[in-house]
Amino acid sequence: MKKRLSTLLLVIATVIWGAAFISQKQAAVIPAFTVGSARSLLASIFLFAMIPIMDRLTKNGRGIDAKRGMLDFTKRELIGGLIAGIIMAVATAFQQYGLSGTDAGKAAFITALYVVFVPIMSTFLGKKPSLLSIISIPVAIVGFYFLCIKPGSTIEMSDALVLVCAIIFALHIIAIDRFSSDCDGVRLSFIQFFVAFVLNTLLAFIVEGGIDIVGSIGVLPSLLFLGICSSGIAYTLQIIGQKDTDPTVASMILSLESVFGVIGAALFLGEKMSMREYIGCGIVFIAILLAQIDIVSLKKMLGLERKNDE
Repeated sequence: MKKRLSTLLLVIATVIWGAAFISQKQAAVIPAFTVGSARSLLASIFLFAMIPIMDRLTKNGRGIDAKRGMLDFTKRELIGGLIAGIIMAVATAFQQYGLSGTDAGKAAFITALYVVFVPIMSTFLGKKPSLLSIISIPVAIVGFYFLCIKPGSTIEMSDALVLVCAIIFALHIIAIDRFSSDCDGVRLSFIQFFVAFVLNTLLAFIVEGGIDIVGSIGVLPSLLFLGICSSGIAYTLQIIGQKDTDPTVASMILSLESVFGVIGAALFLGEKMSMREYIGCGIVFIAILLAQIDIVSLKKMLGLERKNDE
C-alpha cells in the first residue's frame, strides 16, 4: 500500500512540474527576474509553513530553537541552501528568458537534458558514470539536433538559453546530492528558495529596473501555481514519495515531466511541433531514460538478480 501511495505522489509531482512549463510560458510576458522573485517568494512562504508540519509528520525531533525562539537550521543546511539557491536562481533565469522565444513543450524536453549532463559533470567529482549514462550522451545529441537545429545548422537563441539552463540545473542536482544526505529536505529547500528570492529581486532592480508589480498581478494565477504548486507542493510530494520507492522507479517516473510538459502545452497553449521536433523529443526521452537506469537496481526490481546458490 505504501509503495502504491508513494508512486501516486511521485506521479502527481511529475504532472505538476510538467504543467509548470505552461505557467512559465504564460508568465513570460513579464521580465524573467520578476518571475523568479515572485515564484521564489511564494515558495519560501509555503515551505516555511511546511517545516513544522513535516517535523510532526516525520517525527525528526526538530522544531523551535528554545534559545532563539525560532526554527532551527544547521550550518550545513544554510551553506547547502545558499549554494543551491544561487545556482537555481541562475538556471531559472536562463529558462525563463528562453521560454519567451520557444515553445513550452520543447523547453520541457531541452530542460530534461540535465539528467544526461549530471553523470558527465559527476566524473569531475570522482564518480564513474555507468555504461548506459555514457551511451545516453550521443543519443541526447542526436535528439537535440532533431529538436532544435534548424535546416542550415542554425539554432534559435531561445533554445540555446534553455540548453544552458539544463547544464546549470545539472550543477544544481549535484549540489543538492552533496548536501541533502545531512540536511532536512524541506529546510534545505526553504533556504534555497529564499536565497533565490533575494538574488532574483536584486537582479530585477539592477537589470530590469525594478519589480514589475502591475505585470505580476496580471499573471498572478501563473505565479501562484509556480510558487506554491510547482516549487512547494510538488517538492514536498517528491520528498515523501521517494522514501518508499525504488530509486530507479522514482527517477523514471520523474523523467515523465518532459512528456507532461508537451501534452500540457498542446492542450492548453495550442502548441504544435513539426514531425522532426516530435522525433527529437522521442530520442531525447530515450536518452533521459538511459541516463537514469541503474542496471543493478533494475535487476532487483524485476527479480532478475542472480542468487548466491546458483
